[in-house]
Amino acid sequence: MTSQDASVAPAQLGIRQQPAVARRTARLLTQLRLACGVAVVGLVCNMMASRTLLRLDDTSRLWPTLANLASVLVLLVCAGQLYVWRQAQLEWTGVKDVSLMHLITPSALARWVAGVCGLMGPFAALQMIEQTSYQEAAHWWGLAGAMCTILATAFGGIHRFDPAGPPGVVPQQLHRGRQVVSDASLAAQVDPEEDTLVLRRQAQQD
Repeated sequence: MTSQDASVAPAQLGIRQQPAVARRTARLLTQLRLACGVAVVGLVCNMMASRTLLRLDDTSRLWPTLANLASVLVLLVCAGQLYVWRQAQLEWTGVKDVSLMHLITPSALARWVAGVCGLMGPFAALQMIEQTSYQEAAHWWGLAGAMCTILATAFGGIHRFDPAGPPGVVPQQLHRGRQVVSDASLAAQVDPEEDTLVLRRQAQQD
């Protein structure tokens, strides 16, 4: 690469640097990495529960298969969402020119898959749990697998890509919700008649 090519501004290359969006995306990427880790733990838990249950002759293979399949799909979806948002982060930080519009459809489809698996996986795990007792390890493996599948779906799988950037991670959304409630409570304490009198006095003084 020549010095002339290195001096080309990112804007001339089609890169749209957005520092504010990049900061929110960095927090979301951390959340997605944690979701991938939780999905891995959920997959291991469901596999351990299935391995224990399938040793019994009267155990159906349907629910362990569905639980494992849902865990694998949730893990793949979380990894896919992480990849999509990382590609967008390269654009927003000015590292690489990325076509953001091509990331929308795969991420939206992955969100639907995560929603279905987020319901199917825990349901199948609960069916496995009903076939065990509290004294068996498979009971707790299945319970842990169901919880991990739900958490991985909520914190990773459903975060479809938005070209405008992420709305924020869960703590930011909670803070924004508290701020909206606080603003609404302050607005409810305002007396409209008192405000009308103040406006009339200001009009008379003018």
